[in-house]
Amino acid sequence: MLPWHNNSFNQLISKKKIFPQSLLIYGPQGIGKVDFAQTLIQALLCATPLSDHQPCGKCQSCYWLMQKQHPDLITLSIENNNTQDGEEKPLEDKNKEKKTHYINIDAVRELGSFLTVGAQRQGYKIVFIEQADALNINAANALLKALEEPPTNILFILVANDIKKILPTILSRCQKLRLNQPNAQDAFNYLDIPQHQADYLLSVYGTPLSLKRAIDQGAEELRKPYLTLLNKNQVQLLELSALAQKIPLEYWLDWTHKWSVDLIAHHFTQQKWFHKDTEFSAKPMNDYILFDLLHWEHQLKNAKRYQFHPLVAKLFIEDLLIPWLPINRYLY
Repeated sequence: MLPWHNNSFNQLISKKKIFPQSLLIYGPQGIGKVDFAQTLIQALLCATPLSDHQPCGKCQSCYWLMQKQHPDLITLSIENNNTQDGEEKPLEDKNKEKKTHYINIDAVRELGSFLTVGAQRQGYKIVFIEQADALNINAANALLKALEEPPTNILFILVANDIKKILPTILSRCQKLRLNQPNAQDAFNYLDIPQHQADYLLSVYGTPLSLKRAIDQGAEELRKPYLTLLNKNQVQLLELSALAQKIPLEYWLDWTHKWSVDLIAHHFTQQKWFHKDTEFSAKPMNDYILFDLLHWEHQLKNAKRYQFHPLVAKLFIEDLLIPWLPINRYLY
């Protein structure tokens, strides 16, 4: 359990015997909502919980959960939606297919037999939906039917980043729990890196889990080289694109958008909001260049809607980098 979730967990699990039948856990991305939900599920299904309500980790239920084979738990997620019969596909097969970034109606329909069969062990049966805001409209309507008249021993636990994307009729049937970002001290303790470095990096990534993921994936080590090249005098598109394609698309787009915001902020306030550890020296912008920069920032912001859609990454990246080139020529 992440330390910044302890209070919320204790309040929920203390009501284990009168647990809400439908619970929606939501909050900013990267704060550990799925980890929180998984620990909560393990505590609810554990046969011999500890005195502080934490799962024992030793009983049959805990073993099944660790093996991802618990008969009284079914999970709906985008990842499961991209596999067949819950089995992982070889990498070469994955690359040939267009992955979806939503949960479709077929996944929800599979709940039918799970909801009607009794629990294998005494206690709850749990439907866990990892990305409830990724349900498409047909899947959401199918889930709504299940939420309206669920069996008494069935619990629905949903997780979402953006509850605005969830049907109001689903929201009305769920008890909602908002999880907030950790305070600065909790973040520093979790990251176990110098505070000044954590301050800079958290301004880029927002939350400690997002930062840790970027470090673990090796993405963070590419950020400064990319920004240095982005601000190289007379940088060429092919050179910039080659490095950009080595960066996971979500990071590349987020870094680039935040860099455009930093340039605008620096123009008006002489300060940067995100890439605070990156220096640059550029001459003052006139109104024409500022207009181009504002337009580019708007393009990058809108592009985030499509970053997870099937597309050709090289063309997507270069299309967004081309407007930067004349701005670069002027500034440097």
